[in-house]
Amino acid sequence: MGRVSQIIRESITELIDESRCIYCGEITNEDLRKWFGKGGSGGTTKGGWDRYGSDGQKLGKCGGEKEGGAYAACLSAEKAKKLGPKGRATFVNRKRRDQKKAGDSKKGKQRSKGKAPVMSKTGA
Repeated sequence: MGRVSQIIRESITELIDESRCIYCGEITNEDLRKWFGKGGSGGTTKGGWDRYGSDGQKLGKCGGEKEGGAYAACLSAEKAKKLGPKGRATFVNRKRRDQKKAGDSKKGKQRSKGKAPVMSKTGA
């Protein structure tokens, strides 16, 4: 029983350490599921973000694309609505161009893994 409780204690300590703020060391309560939403095949209908293709059409929930495909850009429902179909298409093409400049033209084939993400202005 002693060994099992030690393993559990170590696991809990590791989880707590992973939840600490990198700046102040305080324990945080952050969760990306809150940011991207949860549920169905699209974020705008159930909260969260959706990914859009170069034609400005919704392709599904953000993060659902397959490795090796062209990058699709993710937008919140609010931002996507502001941009409209043409604005979304322009943004996706801008994002793809920026990704290509950074050497990350295909999903899952990144040369910049572990570095800051490529940011692109939405124009809205």
